[in-house]
Amino acid sequence: MKREACPRCGGKLATEEERWSGTDRTVRRTVRCEACGGRFETTADSAGNRAGSVGAGSAGARSRSPRAAVPLLWIVAALVVLWGALRSIPYGGRSAIYRAVYHGAAAVFEAFLHPAWLGALLALAVALVVWRWRGMERAQPLRAAMTPDVHLRAEPPGKLTAMIADSRGASGRDFVSARNPEAEAAILTAFDELARRSLAFGAAAPGRDEIADWQRRVYSLGVGLGDALLGEDSEARGRIADLPGDHLLLRLQPELARFPWELMVPRPGGQFLWQLFNTSRQIRDELGAPPNRSRRPGPLRLLLLANLEAGSPGRELPDAEREAALLLDLAAERPDLLRAERKSPRSARELKLLLTEGFDVVHFASHTSHTEGRTGWVLGDGEAVSPDDLGSRPDVPPLLVFANSCGSGADTGLEESGSADTARQFLRWGVPAYLGTLWELHDAGSASFARAFYRELAGGATLGGAVTAARAALLGAHPITWANYVLYGDPALNLASPGAVPNRP
Repeated sequence: MKREACPRCGGKLATEEERWSGTDRTVRRTVRCEACGGRFETTADSAGNRAGSVGAGSAGARSRSPRAAVPLLWIVAALVVLWGALRSIPYGGRSAIYRAVYHGAAAVFEAFLHPAWLGALLALAVALVVWRWRGMERAQPLRAAMTPDVHLRAEPPGKLTAMIADSRGASGRDFVSARNPEAEAAILTAFDELARRSLAFGAAAPGRDEIADWQRRVYSLGVGLGDALLGEDSEARGRIADLPGDHLLLRLQPELARFPWELMVPRPGGQFLWQLFNTSRQIRDELGAPPNRSRRPGPLRLLLLANLEAGSPGRELPDAEREAALLLDLAAERPDLLRAERKSPRSARELKLLLTEGFDVVHFASHTSHTEGRTGWVLGDGEAVSPDDLGSRPDVPPLLVFANSCGSGADTGLEESGSADTARQFLRWGVPAYLGTLWELHDAGSASFARAFYRELAGGATLGGAVTAARAALLGAHPITWANYVLYGDPALNLASPGAVPNRP
């Protein structure tokens, strides 16, 4: 769990009370600074409004900091200086000044030099400082660590355990359900078949009725996914749906990572899990090396690797070229937020050198190879390269790797053969976050997803929020591309803000 910092002194905050409203999915918490004793109230909701702090005991929204306090403080300071300067001059000298200014000024200034006026000015200055301080306290944004965890693990024989932890890491009860291998296999096959059939649309835009029909199919599978994995008893799914906050981290065993948990519908008639929360994943018991870097001020630096086999017969990806053009255009539109550099490495050595140049994001849009239980990026010379092939990790690994290619985020589950998917390898390599796909990918839809994702990310959205926004942008525009993406890492990570990147345990 991320630690919140006191907006007054930067000290550690402790939660005193947490109130959750299931009606509007709003969390209000009272927190106290262990260093200065200040109390604040934070709010967060699942509609995308980030947490903020208000003065303890205040029931309203955040108030703006009183900007008028600053100029008033300068005026008071100038009057205090004037009072001291005049009092330091003998009366004869002051009389000469009065006559030079205005013949009636003597009475006014002499009255001003009474000690009571100094006391009044100092009292006013103290009041203005307190007003300014309390106003800053109310307006200071305070990001709450509203990222509950759900631990999912397979238990022999044929059981699945879901352990649900709230936003403060407090452990809840374990929910144990019997797995249904036949139902699980049928759902995975159905999702894969939908993804394959979506490729038949090609460049043609499907009609609104077709898209709605596909969405109904995905929704039906999402309802069945919850039944197959967590059992027909809806208590566990209801507890997940009622968790506070707007981010959710799923901690999965490797064999469970192949399921599209983000598409689970916790309650029939309700929303997908990704609509309820900005959702991401973490592989249980596999903590990557902590990132040894900070985000430098300035735009996000993006390394663009697209259509690396251009020129090879049958291997070119026209839609990957379109995707690259869209991202380069986005960087040109907002150079203050995003700076993209396109490169075309032809070997593992060239790719490794590029990864040492301190890029914040690496975006891959080309072929992915899945052969003999091994997944790798296909480079310009036709070689499939995985992070394990690159040797030791760079001193400054990227903060995010986005592999926008077919099946780049799936886990084969074949650990006994020594294989591991690219996502897990990058995370072990020290990359805090990885975004990939589960199935075959429709190229045209993937380009639109990437553009929407980076627009949100560079604009200040968290990783989970950017993925959610990109999914929502494609929900009514493409049959299933919006459902294909999975995020690994901390969903509340904000790459647009410079500074240290936390390593969530």
